[in-house]
Amino acid sequence: MEGTKKRRRELLFRCLGYLLPYKKELAAAAAALLGVTAAGFLQPLAIRKIMDDGMIEKDMAGILLFSCLLGALVVASQALEFFQTRVFVKIHNASYEAVSLQVFDKVLRLRKDFFTDRKNGEIINCLTLDMMQVTSVTDRYIVMSAGHVFRIVSGSAGLFLISPGLAMAVLAMIPLKYLSVRRLSAQREKNMGEDIEANRRFSRWFDDTLDGIGEVHLWNLGGQRKETFGRLLRELLAVREKGSMTDAWNLFTEMVLSWGVDVALYILGGALVCRGDLTVGAVVAFISYSGYVTGPVASLINLKMHFARILPSAERLFSFLDREEESSGTRRLPEGVCAPVLCFDGVRFSYGEGREVLKGVSFRIMPGEKVAFIGKNGSGKSTIFNLLLRFYEPCGGEITADGIPVGEFPVDEYRGLFSVVSQEPYLFMDSIAGNVDLSGKRSREEVEKALKQSGAAEFIGKFPEGERTQTGNKGTKLSGGEKQKLAVARALLKDAPVVLLDEASSGYDVESDAYLHHIITHEMEEKTVLMITHHYHQLEGFDRIFYLEDGRLRERLNTP
Repeated sequence: MEGTKKRRRELLFRCLGYLLPYKKELAAAAAALLGVTAAGFLQPLAIRKIMDDGMIEKDMAGILLFSCLLGALVVASQALEFFQTRVFVKIHNASYEAVSLQVFDKVLRLRKDFFTDRKNGEIINCLTLDMMQVTSVTDRYIVMSAGHVFRIVSGSAGLFLISPGLAMAVLAMIPLKYLSVRRLSAQREKNMGEDIEANRRFSRWFDDTLDGIGEVHLWNLGGQRKETFGRLLRELLAVREKGSMTDAWNLFTEMVLSWGVDVALYILGGALVCRGDLTVGAVVAFISYSGYVTGPVASLINLKMHFARILPSAERLFSFLDREEESSGTRRLPEGVCAPVLCFDGVRFSYGEGREVLKGVSFRIMPGEKVAFIGKNGSGKSTIFNLLLRFYEPCGGEITADGIPVGEFPVDEYRGLFSVVSQEPYLFMDSIAGNVDLSGKRSREEVEKALKQSGAAEFIGKFPEGERTQTGNKGTKLSGGEKQKLAVARALLKDAPVVLLDEASSGYDVESDAYLHHIITHEMEEKTVLMITHHYHQLEGFDRIFYLEDGRLRERLNTP
């Protein structure tokens, strides 16, 4: 129990930490709050004067004077409230931007295995919800709740100034409200945790369905998917109904207590007026002051309910931000772009217990060599590339570049040594040119040259908009071979010293395949080229061929 309370305090302080950069703005809002409190304190007194000294005594001059004073107090109070709102809108937007940038930067630095078991829609939905909940601590409601202390003090002073006996009756509702919120906040926190999990399941399933919509149509799964959609949606709505009802019970008890106090004040105040102990104006002013106490007290106690909604999201968001990132060293790469000597020394790798993919793999590749990796599907060829690119860390052995462990280099700089064409290249929702020149810094002539070299220029010429043609979601407007040619053009344009080709010619026709082979063997003579292929006719002209079987590597001197 103590550990849970400590964790909650840590999460709370971490959330409130997003307010620290805005001390000056908060000080200005606090000054405005003092003005609002002072104006609020004087308003009931002005009303009392209007009623007792003006209306009862039939003093029109007094009515006009104190009515004008009341109007001025209201205008001043509202102007200060508007200023506070403006300040807190700016604070909230700035803090949301800061958290969003922090989260996106984390996404870019996470290890690849984080995304293995999570759908994109699930990640986006969860992070968006969590960021909104956590940054709500910078909302006006949360921060200005601390300022309610001033209103409670000023309201209490007004209450005791008019009638100490009635004041005690008002303050008696505070422990009742606290006990009610204490019970309901624990339930609300539980509801929020269930909501987050149900929403995660729903988002994960929905994103998976959209990704596989072609299979849904092909296998006639519409009815089945619709049934599952309804079930998951009902589960989510049932959880949210519980949370809404918890909030409703809290509001119910708050309104009953608030109106109970007002009813009691009307009865007791009326009795005092009948006895001549209080004037009507004094009772009206007292009821106004009671609102200055009961309302802010309820808001302060309700913070427990509000944080009950925030804490589950805070737990998940900060756990995400604390996740292990890709390792990145500080040793700078040598000046000048050149291919390093790449070496695997007894490298072992496993995707899990009992799934050892690489078993002590060793090889050494010199600058400018053309090396092919062949073997059956699942033998570990692509795993070698992923280890070389530092998407995974070896379970044993060492990977070096020019004799230096690759983990000592900054990961971004190190990956800059490689141009990669994967078996399933990803195309962004951009134009053809934008998908080739990912940096957006290359000249049109350079892009056109890369497109021509890759063989993509031929099919691009058939599009009315040419290079400006949009590729669609994940390149769905292009065929598999066309996407592959754009990936090759992307790698050629980068012009890195080491080229990794993972089934780069998949989807190519015979003529295009031969043309790509010519580029590799004749126009990349100074580059190190590592290629994975199942097409043995592509191995002509390669310096060495490695055959991978059962997690072990052996070199074949001749084309198989």
